[in-house]
Amino acid sequence: MSSLSTANVEFCLDVFKELNSNNAGDNIFFSPLSLLYALHMILLGARGNSAEQIKKVLHINHEEPAKAEFKDSSECSQAGRIHSDFGVLISQINQLDSNYTLSIANRLYGTKKIAFHQGRSVLVEMMYQMGTFKLAVIKRPQMQVLELPYVNNKLSMIILLPTGTTKLEQIAKQLNARALQEWIGPSHMVEREVEVHLPRFKLEIQYELNSLLKSLGMADIFNQGKADLSGMSSAKGLYLSKVIHKSYVDVNEEGTEAAAATGDIITVKRLPIRYQFMANKPFLFFIRDIHSEMIIFCGKFASP
Repeated sequence: MSSLSTANVEFCLDVFKELNSNNAGDNIFFSPLSLLYALHMILLGARGNSAEQIKKVLHINHEEPAKAEFKDSSECSQAGRIHSDFGVLISQINQLDSNYTLSIANRLYGTKKIAFHQGRSVLVEMMYQMGTFKLAVIKRPQMQVLELPYVNNKLSMIILLPTGTTKLEQIAKQLNARALQEWIGPSHMVEREVEVHLPRFKLEIQYELNSLLKSLGMADIFNQGKADLSGMSSAKGLYLSKVIHKSYVDVNEEGTEAAAATGDIITVKRLPIRYQFMANKPFLFFIRDIHSEMIIFCGKFASP
């Protein structure tokens, strides 16, 4: 993973854990990539301790050397280079396909209602498809990890589904960048014949993230007396008043299509056993750019 994608994953999981601790039993959905891009814009104008706190929260490597032409202003040059990298990355993602409708499968078809368990039973419309997908069966903590590729195999949705007696919170507690990388790595993810049962769902969630970012260590920027945004303006008393983040996702069979993996291009391991992936309990999911490994969206579906 590149330093940018590593920072993206670490920041994503930091935010998720904070949201999860304050929203037990609720759905969660946000875009770490969008948040990182916005906060890097603020970092461009931040100086002193304000900049250092933002760098720490965003997992920016403080020891990365600045380019020679920026030796006298390494603080802003590093932020500028990273922000430029983000701009290039977002442009690449946007050029992949003009119709991102969270399309997950090659003709998801057939529906039936099934109980969605969270201490109580709720009837939920389920989508069904049988196909060949990458699936990991993790023993500790017990769960299945399924990857559903999107159109043109550029993006994919990764779902972490507890199995056996494992609860979603147990997975959340053990979730970190290294663990996630291991769970979705080639040593675990194997192409298998899978019966996929996935609920239709829509999530539209808005967060005010001031308290969350303060708890992660970005405090001064919200304090009128301490914030240093002198790289943005010479005006005194400039500070960040609110960070508001809103994301929307609609997972349904009409907008979903998954590109089947082609064994002609990539050599994959195949097992003859057919597996069942029954998402009838709370699960975590990530939508990421396959090439850069950047997480674009992160969510928890816990309450239909």
